[in-house]
Amino acid sequence: MLFYALLDRAFPNSFPIKVFAVAFVGTHVPLIAVVIYALIQTGGIAAHLDVLALLLAATLTGCGGTLAGLWALLAPVRRMNGAIESLERGDSIPALPDRHRDEIGALMRLTNLMADSMLRRQQQAQTAAQTDPLTGLPNRRGFDARVPQQAPGAILFLDLDRFKRVNDTYGHAIGDDVLRQAATVISAALRREDVVARFGGEEFVIWLPGATRDTAWSTGERLRLAIAGSVRVAEQPVTASIGLALCAAEDRRETVIARADAALYAAKHRGRNRVVERCEEAGGETFAFAPGRSLRAV
Repeated sequence: MLFYALLDRAFPNSFPIKVFAVAFVGTHVPLIAVVIYALIQTGGIAAHLDVLALLLAATLTGCGGTLAGLWALLAPVRRMNGAIESLERGDSIPALPDRHRDEIGALMRLTNLMADSMLRRQQQAQTAAQTDPLTGLPNRRGFDARVPQQAPGAILFLDLDRFKRVNDTYGHAIGDDVLRQAATVISAALRREDVVARFGGEEFVIWLPGATRDTAWSTGERLRLAIAGSVRVAEQPVTASIGLALCAAEDRRETVIARADAALYAAKHRGRNRVVERCEEAGGETFAFAPGRSLRAV
């Protein structure tokens, strides 16, 4: 590193110039010295200016060609530098050539390995940041990443009824098992394109892209019945209340979630274990749904 440090003081901005300086001193200086000595011995430099001019032209041409060759030869180094800068910014990069067997080839293979390792770690960190560790479902951040800000469809806001009582009576380990059961049942009852996320505690939010009112209602009721029929604690059924809100193309995601949350509150207030819709087009009124019939909330 000492020799490199000395050259870096003289040529701090270019590695090709450093290499060229070493090559020039090692090859051209001895050659030029021998030629000049020979000229002096055969009549002096003044008598051979044409030879000296030819030597100078050849030297300059060789220097230019050498610099161009070094610049081209160091293209892999520049690509590796660009790749590392892209990785530092979090961008993806194309794989560098790995067929070369010299030192630069080894560096490119190591750069590829480093890039693959960093990409895997970034993907793992992103997945972990967007995943609820208890249920394996997306969390709030994962939901936001998967659901567009504005798109037609419906939001279901689902809450397990009296879940605090489950934790207080049977302990948090049993409560966690109930949450995992609920997550499995909800996921199994949805379409491939639907998105379900655990927002925290016993709350789950479901996005139904492109869903009509009938589709949203039937999905909500199917979820309610599936949970009541499959999720158990101490052989007793667990029920769920569900708030429903339709999403027009111009509605923002957070606004629709807030409407679904308000409908969920109405479902809890009306006795739990039911689906309730917040109907903005009906003047902000709330409509409740009970098994087998619809009724307007008061």
